[in-house]
Amino acid sequence: MIRAAPALVLAALLIPFTGAAAQPAAEGLRVRGVVVDAATGVPVARARIEALVQGTRADATIEGGFSLTVARFDTLLVRAIGYRPARTPVPGPGAPIRIALAPAPLRLSDVVVTANRRTARAGESPTPVTSVSREEIAAAAAPSADRMLAQVPGLQVLPTQPTGADLSIRGINGARVLVLQDGEPAAGALLENRDLSRLSTAGLERIEIVKGPLSALYGSDALGGVVNLVSRDPEGPLTFGAEARAGDGGRKEARIETESGQGRLAVRLDGAWREDRRVPGITTATSALDRVWDFHGTARTSLSPALRLRADASLLRERQRWQVSSDGFNGFNDNQGASGWLEAMLPFRTGGSWRARLYAEEYRHRFRQSRELRPLAGDTTPSQRERLIKGRLGWSAALGGHSLDAGLDLLARSIEAPGKVAGVVSDRGVEGYIQDGWTVGRILLTPATRLSWNSRWGRAVTPSVAGAFDISPALRIHAGAARGFRGPSFKELVWDFPNPFAGYAIRGNPDLRPERSWQWSAGAAWSPAADLVVTAEVYRNDLENLIELIQTGADPGTGLLLYSPQNVSRARTQGLELGLEWRRANWFAGVEYSRLDARDRSSGLPLDRRAPGSARLRMGGRLPSLPSLRADLTLSYTGRAPARNLDGTAGHQAAFVSGGLQVRYDLPRGLGISVGGDNLFNAIPAGWPGLFGRRVYAGIRGTWRP
Repeated sequence: MIRAAPALVLAALLIPFTGAAAQPAAEGLRVRGVVVDAATGVPVARARIEALVQGTRADATIEGGFSLTVARFDTLLVRAIGYRPARTPVPGPGAPIRIALAPAPLRLSDVVVTANRRTARAGESPTPVTSVSREEIAAAAAPSADRMLAQVPGLQVLPTQPTGADLSIRGINGARVLVLQDGEPAAGALLENRDLSRLSTAGLERIEIVKGPLSALYGSDALGGVVNLVSRDPEGPLTFGAEARAGDGGRKEARIETESGQGRLAVRLDGAWREDRRVPGITTATSALDRVWDFHGTARTSLSPALRLRADASLLRERQRWQVSSDGFNGFNDNQGASGWLEAMLPFRTGGSWRARLYAEEYRHRFRQSRELRPLAGDTTPSQRERLIKGRLGWSAALGGHSLDAGLDLLARSIEAPGKVAGVVSDRGVEGYIQDGWTVGRILLTPATRLSWNSRWGRAVTPSVAGAFDISPALRIHAGAARGFRGPSFKELVWDFPNPFAGYAIRGNPDLRPERSWQWSAGAAWSPAADLVVTAEVYRNDLENLIELIQTGADPGTGLLLYSPQNVSRARTQGLELGLEWRRANWFAGVEYSRLDARDRSSGLPLDRRAPGSARLRMGGRLPSLPSLRADLTLSYTGRAPARNLDGTAGHQAAFVSGGLQVRYDLPRGLGISVGGDNLFNAIPAGWPGLFGRRVYAGIRGTWRP
């Protein structure tokens, strides 16, 4: 059955297109218009427009546009999944029509869920996507992605070695979770130098989280889930902004921004700096320091009514210091990254559009040691380096009741790691993909598949299929199955690293096969009242061919124990997630709960450091009598988690409750102040790595429009 899944998905993609329009009457007016989201202005693809008098019908394009023949005094009925139906009278001849649809009570957010990375409504996708909004990021005063994601149930931030923060989604972590910035891989992945604490939240519009494999849309590494950090678009008049924050533990932060979204050229620039005496993943704060600079810029323009261009660039510099031994040695991490991409979008009159993107990234990592608080001036330790160049050509179109995304990705990657691999190691890859959003009445089906080929580990086929049924505007049920995979990393394939002081050597395995997973999930979203939404989802994820480091013997020349990665492990994660959200006027409250069972299927033991239960309560708002004052409260619960000791015996990490509170006050002339605290109950749970304890902060911000 599993082997037949790709064929079933391809068959679904080839189902004949439906939705032929009725024949128009002999006489009438030809009208054109666009259908948009009333709250955001985002085009609504595949909306069905019907002229009630003339009897004609049309389907909106990917860009929300439509054209049809109507009677002189006609009324249009517009329907779209995830929206309330709308009726609008036809204006006079020649007048364009702009129809704004009100979202259904489920308040489905804007998310990037397509293979071509175009922005689409969550109502167009049956795959649930968790979105952390700009307001939530501001309320948490989270300067980095790890601090924000640690509050989301079903997600758990874990330490990495020697420093850094890793992410577990539904019990699956490490390189099996794909982290993106505006749809492109975050730097450091090729060297396995991932660290969520390195990624800034400055200038973010939202953070999107897909829980479960989505390799059909995103390719390799989307085995356990996808996290996408989405930058804000330039909008409005010329604006300058700045913010500064300071707190105990050496916390210092500063951010500046400017944007202008008017005219033919829209630009936004964000720069941030932060410093802390707590290094992520380090338990002791002796001589510790973490300092990060980052910059992101975007520019958009239209060279013609049809051709649109976008250019983005990002820069990163990180320096870390921490005590690595009891004899006074400090470790130093120096990380530098630069990335950028250019994108061209060319819509066609037929409703389709082409999107071409060229992306390039370079990242350098250097580790040194010294007894001083700075690295030695003459230290010649070489840097590790990774490079990535990727091109994408995508096509999107709305045909009848179908919304198609198809395209081709080409990539070239390389790394240099002196002392661990010889010279420059590289690979090449080609991927083709197709996704169809097929609307039949109140049913949405989304089959997709991707074929990936890599010059080192071969090919992988990753299908997915999902469906959603809007029983009413207030009730949606959904279900789906998806295949995920992770290609072996450079480290696993070609690493050759002897460590004579510790008595072992690590040697890569060029015969490794990709790791794979299947996930099945089902759930529902229900809005019993206009200000209340209830969600529930159950899932199961089966993983196979997982790569682990295994002792394979001893080197005959040196006598060192040899360790090599092998496809030997299997795992299973399953669970339940519940949510309740209430919003009214200036107030909101939300409760989320996640239950997880994660096990190694080879041994039957639970996976280490995966808390079986987690929950979050969020509430906040403004008083009508004092609208300048806003308060936000977050309470998070993390359950007791298994954690095996170094000697192999069973251990655990204690459960704990963490609370955060922030109060913000808006002053005249665009100024504002804020005070807050994290871990208000001063929880210091036993067995958890990293530093805990109560922390407080205060900040000031301001905006200026010339």
